[in-house]
Amino acid sequence: MDSIKNSFKSRIKSLMTRNKQLDSEIENNDSAVKKSALKDEKEQNNDELRQIRCQRFQQEQVNEDVAFIKQCCQYLQRLGLIHSQHQFCEQFLNKSQHYLSMIICENRKPSPNTIYNLIQNLSQVYDCFMNYDNKQSINRTLLQMMDKGNALITKRILECYRVYNGNRESVLPFND
Repeated sequence: MDSIKNSFKSRIKSLMTRNKQLDSEIENNDSAVKKSALKDEKEQNNDELRQIRCQRFQQEQVNEDVAFIKQCCQYLQRLGLIHSQHQFCEQFLNKSQHYLSMIICENRKPSPNTIYNLIQNLSQVYDCFMNYDNKQSINRTLLQMMDKGNALITKRILECYRVYNGNRESVLPFND
């Protein structure tokens, strides 16, 4: 994960450095043809910068989603409700035993449906702990996890909306 993050950083840094060089060359050059070529190169660099930043953002989302699922798995193990990641995947994600390992290895986003299933199952656990004496701490943590899961789903839905509309500026249909 860190190597991917570092590669994004180094590429962004090199493109920005090159853009600064191009700016100074454009200012110091008298030839209109040369200036035009330099401006074209700078525009290509800016396009690549946008793509890399978008990829970096998507990577950060993957990391956030996977970290949330792993956190839920570890908490449920601490509570003693599950004993393994395989059991977690089957009982709480409603997926195959190897689902969590697969999304980590393949560096993929879990589907919104998977996060929704997890939230629903955490809600059932929350309901079960309502009758226990020391429920406050457990239920508070479960509520925080469910809230975070709902926020992840909302973020994913808004991102789909933005991509669908092709407009990265507008978030909701009633925004002008």
